[in-house]
Amino acid sequence: MTHIDQGLSAALYLLGFNFLDGDLFSGEIAEIKGDMTIKLVHPRGEELKFVVELPGEKQMTFSVDRHQIVDLAERRN
Repeated sequence: MTHIDQGLSAALYLLGFNFLDGDLFSGEIAEIKGDMTIKLVHPRGEELKFVVELPGEKQMTFSVDRHQIVDLAERRN
């Protein structure tokens, strides 16, 4: 699994993400599933990204800073 710090790990847990055993190539860290799937990925040498998998095999990708995720989790509580 890609290494993430304790603050980011706690924030993902509070937001309802399930942790994945992604390989180093994919960089998959965590996901949350519903009508769409949202994955947090950190490919080697790249920045953190949310990948939103939509129905019909469509995808949207957003770059994200770990501090944005932690701030979002703190605002929810």
